[in-house]
Amino acid sequence: MKYRTELHCHTSEASGCADECAADTVEKYIALGYDTIVLTNHFSHVEHDERDPGSYGAMVDRHMKAVRLAKEAAGDRLNVLFGIELRLRQNSNDYLVFGVDEKFLRDHPELLDMDIWGAHDFLNENGAIIIHAHPMRTGCTITDPWSVDGYEVYNGHNQQRSRNEMALAWASYGRSIRKRVIYTSGSDKHDRHHIPDGGIITDEPITSVGQLVSVLESGDYKLMRGGRAESEF
Repeated sequence: MKYRTELHCHTSEASGCADECAADTVEKYIALGYDTIVLTNHFSHVEHDERDPGSYGAMVDRHMKAVRLAKEAAGDRLNVLFGIELRLRQNSNDYLVFGVDEKFLRDHPELLDMDIWGAHDFLNENGAIIIHAHPMRTGCTITDPWSVDGYEVYNGHNQQRSRNEMALAWASYGRSIRKRVIYTSGSDKHDRHHIPDGGIITDEPITSVGQLVSVLESGDYKLMRGGRAESEF
């Protein structure tokens, strides 16, 4: 039996650009046969400054509310894990971060003010990994492969040109100069009409963030694209 995990998913409780609530999102993924979803709502100076100026804690509250509501809706039918899609003040890049928790975010509001090199080292020191999401989308700045842990080589957003072939090419270059470059796939679901088709497939269900980080670092998984499992695209 193979297990499906979504690595890039947004809900309306915490991402201003999403229009589907956590409970409905959970039902959608259950119907599609997923076993785990990682909620990666936007965690950025944009969400902070525009929605709640001066209230960093309120942004963390929204994230935790989304996770709580998703877990309540899922029960024992779907594993719901916590992640973030981080945007630093440095530029318009987005990064998927796996391995942080509520306490870490509340204790470290300075994370938003770091550059990518500092954020990468700081997150790694605290047991987390950082993946450049949709790195070739218009408006993004290409990152040095040494400044991140990996790249999202398939992004399934239904209204954006993510240029996945270019993302894979850059990630492949990263692997040519640095052995450890993680590849990920995610649906980047925002829209209630979007049918998710990304993620990873593993031999065992992913039930904790620590396990997720270990699996991604090991490379012992297959990437999903169009709902299919492919070892490489």
